[in-house]
Amino acid sequence: MLRAFALLTVSLLLFLTNSNAEGSAKAEIPNVELKSLPGESLNQHKVKFSDLKGKVVLVDFWATWCGPCKEALPHYTSLLKKYQKQGLVILAINEDDIAKDRDAYLAQTPYPFPVFADEGKKFLGAFNVVAIPTVFIFDKNTKPVTFVRGFDAKKAQAIENTIQELLKSK
Repeated sequence: MLRAFALLTVSLLLFLTNSNAEGSAKAEIPNVELKSLPGESLNQHKVKFSDLKGKVVLVDFWATWCGPCKEALPHYTSLLKKYQKQGLVILAINEDDIAKDRDAYLAQTPYPFPVFADEGKKFLGAFNVVAIPTVFIFDKNTKPVTFVRGFDAKKAQAIENTIQELLKSK
């Protein structure tokens, strides 16, 4: 619980001082690699790493105790419905410390994309995530294009604009 509180506090501070506050999803290019998946999906939506080739991939780090995270997830559902046929894949990586809280939430709030548990916070560390929600967007070659911390209407629009641009590219 203390860890969750600390992460929430850091998330809030970073959200309030975020350099992407103008809503630009192109502010920084992250120095991360998408080389694997965090294991098996927690829900019925299965995906293999090889399925990502040629797709635009949005990776979302979230938790059930994070209000902005729970606000963002329905937006990603809408993006998937709108752009899945064009090649968008969404992967949600859950950072809850208590599996039963996560599982209860997912049972009541199903999502149309794979949701993974980040056992041991390995992906959180590998992606240098310091606040959630944090979204990474990868091009069709799984090269990182941008990341966005926090969630609001401007950031949602910037994320969608980036996805649209990447889906148009070869």
